[in-house]
Amino acid sequence: MKKLALVFALGIFAFAGAQASTSIENTVITQSVLDRVEIKPMDLPEDVKDTILESEETKSSPISKAYEVTGTKGKVHYEVIFGIEEEAITKMYDVKGNDITEDEVATKRLFL
Repeated sequence: MKKLALVFALGIFAFAGAQASTSIENTVITQSVLDRVEIKPMDLPEDVKDTILESEETKSSPISKAYEVTGTKGKVHYEVIFGIEEEAITKMYDVKGNDITEDEVATKRLFL
């Protein structure tokens, strides 16, 4: 019975390690195709600032960091981090101030 429990535990650890490895590889690939440059919040496009000020979720939250991200084909979007630490949320916007999702970035919609 102890051997069975040991084999089961080792199997779980091996599976968790494989999952972590895949996650790290995906992150490296994503970072290598994006040019991510930190910018000052005041340097965000006016359309993005307007969207931030119009949104109930973000209008009263301080911006802690902002990034201009350029895809492989030169398409630009912006990542904005509101708040700090556990309270922080990250939102992404295109140059016209439209909210975009990580799925849209991941499916390379922004790289065309």
